[in-house]
Amino acid sequence: MTADLPGCPNPARCASVGGLDLGEVTLGVDGATRDEPVALSQAVTDIGFRKPSGLAVLAASVALASQAGPLLLFDDSGSCAFVVSPGDDPINLAQHWPW
Repeated sequence: MTADLPGCPNPARCASVGGLDLGEVTLGVDGATRDEPVALSQAVTDIGFRKPSGLAVLAASVALASQAGPLLLFDDSGSCAFVVSPGDDPINLAQHWPW
């Protein structure tokens, strides 16, 4: 799936110039605590980002939706939600992207 995401030619500068930095990524796995190792066969139930670039989350969401199906994205408070579906045009989504 990483092949679906555009690369960063200079990772040290990407975030400072609006690059696609996902920040700290956490995966929620059904039946596992965050400190517990998980097996590749366990399903990921949620993905969280800490201090990401908003456009990086959009790019990752479009790439993930093409593999996993429609995704519901929301902010920490749950007050803002957004749906990304397979085949969505990222340029069109960016016009409505709240983050």
